[in-house]
Amino acid sequence: MNNIGYRNLLIQYIDRQEPDQPILTAQITQYAAREAHLDEAEVRKAVNVNMARLEKAGRIIRIEKGVYCKRVKTAFGYYVPNRETLFCRRLLYDGDDVIGYETGLSVLNRLGLVSQMPKKKCIATNLHTKRVPTGIQVEIRRPPVDIDRFNYRYLQILDVVRELDDAPVDAVRPEELLKGTVKTLELDTDVLIFMARKFYDPRVLIKTIDIVLGGLYEAARG
Repeated sequence: MNNIGYRNLLIQYIDRQEPDQPILTAQITQYAAREAHLDEAEVRKAVNVNMARLEKAGRIIRIEKGVYCKRVKTAFGYYVPNRETLFCRRLLYDGDDVIGYETGLSVLNRLGLVSQMPKKKCIATNLHTKRVPTGIQVEIRRPPVDIDRFNYRYLQILDVVRELDDAPVDAVRPEELLKGTVKTLELDTDVLIFMARKFYDPRVLIKTIDIVLGGLYEAARG
């Protein structure tokens, strides 16, 4: 495939991305190799050359080495997503796959459990060994198990349960609020309890059972 073919292939990929979606050289190389039916090593140089040309032509913006985003024209000029937004998205998604979720005080705040808003966003991710760039207010945590599209909501809720006792919770009925969230998200309570038993300590398991059973478990134990 010649350079013109690669250029069109890369433009097709770029045009399908959202403005806040980081475009990684590694991912677009995989895409080009798959579409061209070639090995990644055979297309890598051509991809790098064409990405540089597309940046020069104003199609994309280079955020850092190996990371780009679409250049989107608005009424106020060109939109460039926040570096922190792009970094967080890399921790949360790998293409269409979910690899992370927000956790910590910011989630408790969003759920209405605490009024305090932390300075740093906290993300549990499969990329927990990744270094946080200077100036980005993000804390990375290792998840209790590899995250995927099926389990991330369950893990996020169980993290909240784990932090209830130590967080500055000022909601009137936090357990009821959390039980309502489980219902709103349509989570399977059997799966929630199973994951609490398998991946969290016994305190989280007991509290999870108490929450989903509406206090009946604690009453029976007492």
